[in-house]
Amino acid sequence: MCTHRNNERLIKEFLRAAHITQNKDLGHFVAPEVKCWGFPEFNPGNCDEYQGFFNYLADVFESQVFTIQQLLAANSQVLVRFRIQGKHHEEFMGLPASGGELEFTATALFRLDEGKISEVWKYNKHIVLHTPKGYSYTIGAATSSISRKTVQAIAC
Repeated sequence: MCTHRNNERLIKEFLRAAHITQNKDLGHFVAPEVKCWGFPEFNPGNCDEYQGFFNYLADVFESQVFTIQQLLAANSQVLVRFRIQGKHHEEFMGLPASGGELEFTATALFRLDEGKISEVWKYNKHIVLHTPKGYSYTIGAATSSISRKTVQAIAC
């Protein structure tokens, strides 16, 4: 099997384990010392901190739904555009927990060495929050806005 196909499979398995599996053991996928840049809240520096980051995301996004929007693999790098959605349960990127619907999209570039993730960059981060009171917040690299949804009542 081609190197880029192996890398694609490895990253898909890693993301499934990191976002979907209850008992995360990411040591199989991540080098002991991993370098991370551009992460929301903090940049993990080793495998344990990286696993802690995914535990944090599980707290932020109650009933989390994770999807890969695009994945491109090369010899030692994999580029992934992803989305995480769920109920906003913990503070995230400066927004206090609201109980509303939170969506986070970003691009991650993984660099692999000897079949393990050794470096990760996150960029193009964008969040949309719909609060229970009808407000929408959008925060991204190029935009930041707050709006009030129009709510129409239907007489029965």
